[in-house]
Amino acid sequence: MTTLAIKTNELIEYFATSSIEFRNAFKSTLPAGKIDTNRKTDSQTCGLIIPLKGSARFSLNGVPYYINENMIVHAGAGMDIEIKTFEEEWSYVVIHYHLIHAEEHFKSFINKHFSIEIDHMDDVLNVIQQLLGKNMNPDYFSQFELKVLFMNLLQAILHGARNSQYNFTLQQVTKILDYFHTHYEEEVSISEVADMFDIDRRRIAYLFEKITGLTPIQYLTRYRISKAKELLTISELTVSEISETVGYQDSFYFSRVFKNITKMSPSNYRKVHQG
Repeated sequence: MTTLAIKTNELIEYFATSSIEFRNAFKSTLPAGKIDTNRKTDSQTCGLIIPLKGSARFSLNGVPYYINENMIVHAGAGMDIEIKTFEEEWSYVVIHYHLIHAEEHFKSFINKHFSIEIDHMDDVLNVIQQLLGKNMNPDYFSQFELKVLFMNLLQAILHGARNSQYNFTLQQVTKILDYFHTHYEEEVSISEVADMFDIDRRRIAYLFEKITGLTPIQYLTRYRISKAKELLTISELTVSEISETVGYQDSFYFSRVFKNITKMSPSNYRKVHQG
């Protein structure tokens, strides 16, 4: 059976749109040359297997993952486990989380296993050490800190996965994102942006799809609408003035775009969010 990997954008979307809850964490060490069988993952939670030292073959439902210092494995609930270590002992951490709610196409993640390649593990391991240090504390503030650290851990994992998969590509897209964030109120031509950064327009579209899951125009549109939502909530500017402020000279077109994304007209959005 073949090891399964996951697309970084799919992983990001899963954690961004799902409601999840940290449950527990534990550290384990197996000696060299050990075969550990007849175990199962927790029946109610998903898990992240994060290596600390050494390498091992970690099989889930018969599918082997050769976990090294740059790989994290996601395990679903109730899966058969077999672990084989090699010439040195293997230390690892398991993070359990509960999937409370997910979009329909992500509900199956409770029964999925896959690998996540990480560029550099330093940030991940730093958060892991903090999380393990708080994990046994029974006070409520420590329990709150664990929730924060769990989200910090996911952020470090996703950031590392993006860097691992894209690296230079991410640097190119980040420059264009910065340009969008500072020039969204202007008329932006993707062709001109392509010339400015010396990247073919089709290449920009390809890079954006890989990094953000959106086309350049979709990203710019959503960013403008986010700014418009902020202005509708905190300012007294008219809808027409806000339209111009976020880069739309035609306020009627702006209203159509706004309603298409938010399912509300700008004026209704203001009524709801300004109380």
